[in-house]
Amino acid sequence: MRLAKVIGNAVSVSKHEKLEGIKLQIIKPIDPEGKKISKPIIVADYLNSAAGSLVYWIEDGVTICKWMGIKSIPLRGSILGQIDRIDLKDKTIKG
Repeated sequence: MRLAKVIGNAVSVSKHEKLEGIKLQIIKPIDPEGKKISKPIIVADYLNSAAGSLVYWIEDGVTICKWMGIKSIPLRGSILGQIDRIDLKDKTIKG
């Protein structure tokens, strides 16, 4: 699992039929100190996360399919949980 901050949502007029009803969010992958570690990515959000939320996510379509009970879904990542805060020795990051 990886950490990220939700930076917005993606709205699509037309999308794959298996993505109907699934909220898509734009996330910025971060390290535990809150520093950006890669480019933003669009992922599925089954938890209705808000912009600015800290989340943990996976980048694995097979696991998402097993978790959701779907045979094949065109997703590369999904938000699995929301984080209230991260406590480090010298710093606290809040969602």
